[in-house]
Amino acid sequence: MNVKSNKNTSENSHFVGTFMRTEEYNNGFYIEQKIRIPSFVMNYEHNHNYCEIFYLRRGMCTYTVDKKKCHLSAGDIFIVKAGESHCTCYEGIEECERIVIACDPKHLPDDFLKKYPEIEHTLSTSGKVVLSDSVREKLEDIFADMMLESSMPDNYSYDMMLVLVIKLLLTIQRSGIFVYEQLSSSNEISPNIEQAINFIALNYSMQLTLDEISARFNLCPSYFSKKFKIETGMTFKEYLNYIRLRQATQMLLTTDDSVTKIAINCGFNSSNYFKDCFHKKFGVSPRQFRNTRR
Repeated sequence: MNVKSNKNTSENSHFVGTFMRTEEYNNGFYIEQKIRIPSFVMNYEHNHNYCEIFYLRRGMCTYTVDKKKCHLSAGDIFIVKAGESHCTCYEGIEECERIVIACDPKHLPDDFLKKYPEIEHTLSTSGKVVLSDSVREKLEDIFADMMLESSMPDNYSYDMMLVLVIKLLLTIQRSGIFVYEQLSSSNEISPNIEQAINFIALNYSMQLTLDEISARFNLCPSYFSKKFKIETGMTFKEYLNYIRLRQATQMLLTTDDSVTKIAINCGFNSSNYFKDCFHKKFGVSPRQFRNTRR
């Protein structure tokens, strides 16, 4: 698994060397943990032929992918598809800690990808994933097990690492909030809109309004609405419904809750409005979606 970059730096050399030394054990999967000072800047973009799952454990950073910048806070994940150029700039005044998972989808079992085609889509689409505190705790446990397995490899390590990677991917797919999948604008997302996106992602079940969100970030509603549309390519309401509907699809597939309960849990105050929005987005009713996908 080769890393391609414009410069031969010590970080890239360490990453490739460690990956290749343990490849006989992990066979396509690798975890690396590093602490960075806030002034550390990777001022060039590089790419590699495997998917990178970047988890910011502490601190803040700007993650640049294909010339587009994304602001990450502690607890955020960014998935970079294979071959896409990216680099990192750490920020703030505290030390930053990040964990990187290298994952080559070719080493995932075919029957696993066939059963969960959405996983393959996730690994082939670069984007940010927001986590709730409870989900973050689950991922921290998985990362700890992966670090332990990587540090003391034996004859069982390949299968153990594979199981942990699959558990990681399923947890992200089930409970992560994919905030960028539908954003169509080519403009850079500014910090206050980024914060608004994160707030919507973590509080979509609440009765959120444009006035409330704009006030929270000290912007007048009309300016916030225009700025949100320019930077994301979606109106505030369109984006809110996108997040709610995406979470609803996961609930339909992973729970036995009624359609009405899912509508309420996703922030819709009317099950009929939820059904109308769902049908408009997916072309089928929530019940039909559940019956054909489970």
